[in-house]
Amino acid sequence: MGKEIKVTADKLSARKSPEEAKRDLLKKEAAINLALQTRTGLAKIAAALANPVRKHLDYVPIGRRIAVTETIPDGAMMYYDNDIEEWSGALIGKDGASHYTVVNAIRTIVPDFQIVSHPKIPYRELRVRKYKVFDRIKQRLKQSLAIKEDLYIFSLLHTAATQTNSEHVIAGVLDQDTIALVMREVERWRLMGTSIIMNPDAISCIRRWDRTNVDEVARIEIRQTGYLGNLWGANFYVTNLIEANASDQSYFYVTAAPEFVAWMPMRADAEIIPADQPDNLLLGFVGYELLGMIVHNSRAVGRGKFNLS
Repeated sequence: MGKEIKVTADKLSARKSPEEAKRDLLKKEAAINLALQTRTGLAKIAAALANPVRKHLDYVPIGRRIAVTETIPDGAMMYYDNDIEEWSGALIGKDGASHYTVVNAIRTIVPDFQIVSHPKIPYRELRVRKYKVFDRIKQRLKQSLAIKEDLYIFSLLHTAATQTNSEHVIAGVLDQDTIALVMREVERWRLMGTSIIMNPDAISCIRRWDRTNVDEVARIEIRQTGYLGNLWGANFYVTNLIEANASDQSYFYVTAAPEFVAWMPMRADAEIIPADQPDNLLLGFVGYELLGMIVHNSRAVGRGKFNLS
């Protein structure tokens, strides 16, 4: 009992009175004012303000997680060889004549294309900003190239999803049944659905699932994180690049493992080239990619559509 009283007394003594808290605040303000008057103090403040105040998180690319990315040497052709198609067997006739199966493997040439971004910044920005503008431009430049990559790969998924498989549409919000039906389109070709790609509106639908849709473990995960990491072994990927249409409908996609879905050969991968304009007092870069992109197996992509409300 004595120990409990002592611990409580120690905690009470550790609390600061309003007057003490005010004195500490005044000391901090005085230290900052003093730092602003010296070169060393300014350097310390600048170091503390090394990062800009951001409006949102940086974009995290998804396309390279659902496609096989391969570096191609200069001068080499970008192509891939299809697998040999299945056949059921060969028949020997009653007269002993031999029948044979002709096997042809198809080679596909993938054309290359360029992704270019060229930001410029006035010299003045280097002097008036508290963070390293040059380094931040490089980060933004790589991010812009990744966004363009994802827009291309999502457009390919959208087209390939209905070339072999059927699209499943639900009149209401996204539910488990619709996801299961789209996954079935992929799995009926002896493939496993490993990725579910959707926009934030779909996550909003998942947060409204109740005990009739998911088990208690999944409900706890959604309640604690606001997000469901995977479903039936497939990982969720969320991107705001998949936008709703004019009718407030949105798409989601199910894909198999990357080696069964898409190929992204790279000749030049996110190269950053200095491109200043001294006469105009502009600093800048050119971000450059030379690559190819193909969804080579439409069986491995499924598509669903749902309403936002």
